[in-house]
Amino acid sequence: MNKTLLAASLLALAACGLAFGQPVSNPSPAPAPAGKLTAPAQGRIRVAFVLTEGAVMIDFAGPWEVFQDVMVPSRGPSMEDQHVFELYTVSDSKQPIRVSGGLLVTPDYTFADAPEPRVVVVPAQSGGSAQMLDWIRKMTTRSDVVMSVCTGAFKLAQAGVLDGKKATTHHSAYAMLQAKFPRVQVQRDMRYVRSDPVIFTAGGLSSGIDLAMHIVDLYFGRDVAAATARQMEYEGRGWMGDGSSRVKYSIPVVVHSPADGLSTGVLGNWRGSVVSDEGTVEVALHIWPDKNGRLVGTADSPDQDVTGLPVESISFIEPELHWEIPSVAGSYEGKLNAQQSVIEGTWKQNGATLPLVLKRVPN
Repeated sequence: MNKTLLAASLLALAACGLAFGQPVSNPSPAPAPAGKLTAPAQGRIRVAFVLTEGAVMIDFAGPWEVFQDVMVPSRGPSMEDQHVFELYTVSDSKQPIRVSGGLLVTPDYTFADAPEPRVVVVPAQSGGSAQMLDWIRKMTTRSDVVMSVCTGAFKLAQAGVLDGKKATTHHSAYAMLQAKFPRVQVQRDMRYVRSDPVIFTAGGLSSGIDLAMHIVDLYFGRDVAAATARQMEYEGRGWMGDGSSRVKYSIPVVVHSPADGLSTGVLGNWRGSVVSDEGTVEVALHIWPDKNGRLVGTADSPDQDVTGLPVESISFIEPELHWEIPSVAGSYEGKLNAQQSVIEGTWKQNGATLPLVLKRVPN
């Protein structure tokens, strides 16, 4: 990933936030989802949250809140009876770890001594030990549910359990997931996907709440799930459908800049792509003069949903063009053709040099 602008997309992914679903006053009745899960007649359903360094807070805290808020009145008179999920964290060791935002979490169990769960939640995170992947692989054969949230899908793919199956992830990582794991059938514009009878994958961040709500629905039905949503004052309704997103996240954001309308020399808007072992990454470049005539600009990676990266040290001595993106430690050297329509050059980052041809975007 460090060979291209993919590095920037990962930084953006850790900080991004998505909107919840559209509000509703009372969820309308809908058909029960296919593939119901069987809840035990007695006892609690164990839910294990796999956490390592950098785990994204909402990816696990959202589903955690959903499961811990579920109450089934028919289970007994006391709240102890009615709470049906038992939650705990699992990691490589019991040493404290830092999750997103710096929160310190001490795991309850290790992969070696964790009680066997019926539900496993895998959020986006930086860890990926052989022990962790082996445990995830084993749980897909012994649990009711193994669910990923956001780029947690990469952990399932690393474990080999998504080969030949449909799966989704955060919209900025669609292209990366497909490039790194070509046997995965990446589904775009989905809040969640059921990959097989056990494996589920959710899109980014808040999508994990919808998937957790969907799991509650599969276990206990629409009334219990709707009561849980009401308790949480959660107004999203994505959990009630087939998992489709209302927003088409696969459609890149339209970016406007002071370069719009410019077409002299290297001024204006340019598009190209970088191809590496990590796949193909689209690049958009915008160059314009500031009030002092100095060249300034920004760069985007549309398929990674990264926009507005500051471009610095822009130098154009016709036909030679040089620019840098300090935030990803990359630089570009190119030559503008005589028609001022194409810039042929190379992108350099972390010791790698890759071709990058930029073509002018018509005004």
